[in-house]
Amino acid sequence: MKSAAILLVMVILNGCSAALPRGESKIVSRWTSFEEAKQAYEQIVSYETRDEDLRALGFSPHNQPNVRILNHADLGERFMRLSWGDQESMPLGLRDCQRRTSACFGYEVEQRHTYDRRYGSFLADFFNFKRKVETRGWEFRALFVLIDGLVVYKVWGGTPDIREYREKTNPLGPLQGMGPSLTPRPDL
Repeated sequence: MKSAAILLVMVILNGCSAALPRGESKIVSRWTSFEEAKQAYEQIVSYETRDEDLRALGFSPHNQPNVRILNHADLGERFMRLSWGDQESMPLGLRDCQRRTSACFGYEVEQRHTYDRRYGSFLADFFNFKRKVETRGWEFRALFVLIDGLVVYKVWGGTPDIREYREKTNPLGPLQGMGPSLTPRPDL
C-alpha cells in the first residue's frame, strides 16, 4: 500500500502525461506513407496495366489484405451519377465496363495508418473529468476497374496528413454515466 502511494505521488509530480495511454491503428499494408502508396498508384496506366502488374504493385486482393473486390453491380452503384448526364462524358473505361458487365470488376483499396495519443492532465483523464486525444496519420484510397484482367479506369483520393483533436468533458468525472447502471433494468 505504501509503495502504491509513493508511485502515485511520483506520477503526479512527473507531469503525468507520459502515463496516459497511446494507441495505433493501421490496416496491414506494404506502404509506410501516403507518398509511397501514391507512387505505386502512379505506375498504373489505363489500358496497359494488367492484373499481374497490380499484384506486383500491391493493389491486388490476391496478395494484399484489405482490398475489396467489386462486381459490376457494385461499380454501377458507385458511378451511377456519372451516367445520369451525357453518356459520352463518362470516362471510356466506365463505358466499356457498362457494355461488358460480366467481364468487368473492380478493386477498392483503402490503406490507413493512424496514431492516437492522449494528452493533457493525467488526473483529469484518469478520473474521467476531461480526456484529450490527438490522432495523426495518413489514409490512401484507390479504385481500379478491370475488364478481363486489364485496368481500364483508375481513381484515387485520400488524406496525406491526418491531424484530429478530440476533447471530451465529463463534469461529474467518474460518476458520469453511472446513472443507468444504478437503476434497475426492467424485466425482459
